[in-house]
This record gives sequence, C-alpha cells and structure tokens, in this order.
Amino acid sequence: MALSDIAKRTGIPAPTARRYASLFKDFLSGRRLGRMTRYPEDALAVFERISELYADGRITSEIEDILRREFPRTIEVGPAAEPIALPAMIHDLSTALPGNLAEVLSDALSTALADSISHFSDALDKLAEQKTSLDTHQSDITKLKNGFVLLARNLKRVAKREQADVTAQVERLAEHLRAMEPKLAVMEEISLTLTSDNADLKARLAAQEVELRRLREDRERLETRLRRTGALQD
Repeated sequence: MALSDIAKRTGIPAPTARRYASLFKDFLSGRRLGRMTRYPEDALAVFERISELYADGRITSEIEDILRREFPRTIEVGPAAEPIALPAMIHDLSTALPGNLAEVLSDALSTALADSISHFSDALDKLAEQKTSLDTHQSDITKLKNGFVLLARNLKRVAKREQADVTAQVERLAEHLRAMEPKLAVMEEISLTLTSDNADLKARLAAQEVELRRLREDRERLETRLRRTGALQD
C-alpha cells in the first residue's frame, strides 16, 4: 500500500502519515519500489497505534519505546557486492603479457587501486561527518518536538484547571442560591402579606373618604337650616 492508501484507511491525514513513516520507519516494513515506498497490511496497525499514542499525549521517544515492545523492528540491509580478486587478475595479466608491459599495467592498476581506495576513504570520512551532523540536527529536532509536546500538555492542564475553577465557582453559587431559597420564600410570603394589607388599607381609606364626604354634606345641610331658622327669628 502507498501512504495515500494508508491515510484513507486509517483516517490519518496524509502529511501526518508521512511524518509517522519518517520517524518510525523501522517498525513499518516499508519497501522502496521506484520513487514510492510501499507498506504491507501489518503497517496499518502500527500507524493506528502511533496516532493513538500521540492522541494520548505521548512524546516521540516514549512512542518509540512502546513500539519497540509491541512491534518487531525491520532494518533493510542491501545485498553485499561480490569481492573482486584484483591480485588474481593482475597475476593473469602478468602471465599473459610480455614482461615490461605486464609490469607497467601492474603498476598502473596498483596506482589506480590506491587512488580509488584513497578517494573512497575520503568519501567515507565526509559521509561520517555528514552523518554526525545529521544525527546532531535530528537530536535537536527531537528535543524541540518533545518540548512542544510538553508545552501542549501543560497548556491542556492549565485549561483543565481553569475549567475546574469555573465549575467550582458555579457550584458554590448554586449552593448559595439553594441556601437562600427558604429566605426568599419567606420574603415572598411577607411581600404578598404586605400587598394584601396595602390593598385593605386602600379600601378602608376609600370608605373613610366616602364617609367624610357624607359628613361634610350633612354639616352643610345643617348649617343651611340653622341660617334659615335664624333668619325667621329675626
């Protein structure tokens, strides 16, 4: 399977699958075919396990240790080249050619072989230096990734603590409200009583106003009669 097929079947985004394949290639049994790398069916379980461990907040070094316990490692080693018996070749040429020419060819082959060995040794030294530099960079990258993972963990913990604080405050407010419910009920009952008493007072005041108007009218009638009676006496 190609990485695109693995991404479709596991639901892992293709860039993430490529990153997993680069970091944990020893556990995925990938085979290089032309420009593409193909993976067996068994690799699906490894990709899914890696995704699960990252989702749990594991860092790369922890995931590698877990995979080493749960899955076998596959290290691809290329076939060794067949050795070339140069001394035997030189001996055959020396017996088949005239003396001087054989010596010249033998010296030329020895010089070419020495130069080749020297160049090859220099190339190996450069490759070793590059590998050391790459290992150093890879170690720095791994440290940075681990640092980012730890930072993400701390941010999640802080968010959980803040959420827990908010939840605790809400619960305290709810407890205060529950404790105040009896008092609120008493206050509501007092308010209803006061409203009823106020209505009674208004009704009594209205009745007293009516009675007061009637008394005023009676007084005015009496005063009118008294004035009339006084006028008759005069």
